[in-house]
Amino acid sequence: MERVDAIIAGVNKAGTTSLFVSLSEHPDVVPSAVKESRYFLPARYGHPLEPVSAWDALFAAADRPVRLEATPSYFYGGSDVANAMQMTLTNPKIVLVLREPVARAISFFEYQKIRLRLPQDLGIEAYLASADALADADFANPDNEKYMAVRGGRYADWLPEWWEVLGRDGVKIVWFDDLVADGAAVLHDVATWLGLEPDRLSDAGLRSENRTTPFRNARLQRLALAFNDGSERILRRVPGVKRRLRSWYFALNGRSKEPGAVPDSVWAGLAERFVEPNQRLGALLDDAGLARPAWLGS
Repeated sequence: MERVDAIIAGVNKAGTTSLFVSLSEHPDVVPSAVKESRYFLPARYGHPLEPVSAWDALFAAADRPVRLEATPSYFYGGSDVANAMQMTLTNPKIVLVLREPVARAISFFEYQKIRLRLPQDLGIEAYLASADALADADFANPDNEKYMAVRGGRYADWLPEWWEVLGRDGVKIVWFDDLVADGAAVLHDVATWLGLEPDRLSDAGLRSENRTTPFRNARLQRLALAFNDGSERILRRVPGVKRRLRSWYFALNGRSKEPGAVPDSVWAGLAERFVEPNQRLGALLDDAGLARPAWLGS
């Protein structure tokens, strides 16, 4: 089998971790030492990449034909990141997992709070107002990534650049709704597209990973995040241990999500924001002969 460098390049809060972990269990795949290496992110901000040796060092098993990495915020680097991949990788294949943008925006906002990047008492209306106050140039600062809830759901702003650089055959779109409805079928399809034998995937099917789970105690959450980030290179090698630790931690410090936390008016306002970019996305899919997801309509 020809060597393939596979990248799950987007988007945040759309099931990219579940897809990465599940594909990583295939015996012909060598996953990166950390899921989000961020190796190509400097290109998004106009900075040079590290030496290629730093990229190669992320992959332990050089004899496996597919190398796999997943950094969801690559998508927003558009042609700058795509060109860097084209010049660096062997037979690059890019997977984009896209989710209905209103639900993704709300999940993204909640995730930023769980990662302690936003005040815990910050409401979504105030968050959206802060994001709206930022200009395009402000997003050249990586510190403002946490305000990408709305901006990050305008998929038509970036998709054409990925197709232009890597071709439509080099970019595969996966819909989050399909992952939820039949994750095993999607996993089988993506594996086949990467040139893998899908029958050699784990019988567990699609793993459920990186759920947005609220916490009880902020100090304990901070310690847990530091431990998770600092030990990822080890825990990625023993996924069963990672899952058991996560289950134990959620039992200790997790709590149920409060129902009705996002007002209907916010849902409606967000839906209005995405009307125009969703129309452009639908037109792009139609021109490419790709089926629309249900949330885009006909």
